[in-house]
Amino acid sequence: MKKTRNLHLWIGLICSVFLLLEATTGLLLTERWLMGMKGHSHGAHGEGDHAHHHHGKLSMIDAVKKASKSGAFSMDEVGVVMNHGMYMVRLNDDKGTLVTIAPDGTVVSKEANAFSSFVRSVHVGSLGIWNRIMIDAVAISIIILTGTGIYLSAKILRAQAKAKQRRLTA
Repeated sequence: MKKTRNLHLWIGLICSVFLLLEATTGLLLTERWLMGMKGHSHGAHGEGDHAHHHHGKLSMIDAVKKASKSGAFSMDEVGVVMNHGMYMVRLNDDKGTLVTIAPDGTVVSKEANAFSSFVRSVHVGSLGIWNRIMIDAVAISIIILTGTGIYLSAKILRAQAKAKQRRLTA
């Protein structure tokens, strides 16, 4: 039983550090004003990256514009643009269409999945103010829980070290 508790303690402590990092950075990315930036992260991305060309690759916004000219979608439909090696464009349609664009501006794929669109909307908090408030509240709760968990784990480890020291000197 003691080994299980120690295993739980150490796994929890290690995971808490990463969970704390994820919750903190997620909150900062969601609430940009915490970093001194204007607005929040919901909506279109990729503004201000118009003139960056590297090794024949177009900037994200230029690649999206070129892909829209191919007839795959209209720029008026673009909801969110993401950069994951390939440029991902989420369209503002009921089908949750996701267009994948190569860095040279060619359309790689275009697929619709309403459930995927809903999951992503919940994840990024784009379902409205209540969804955003819920995500912020959860992030703050995770920060508090992991912070206090790390503190309590450190106290337990300190107490265990002192008890071990007493046993050795006795």
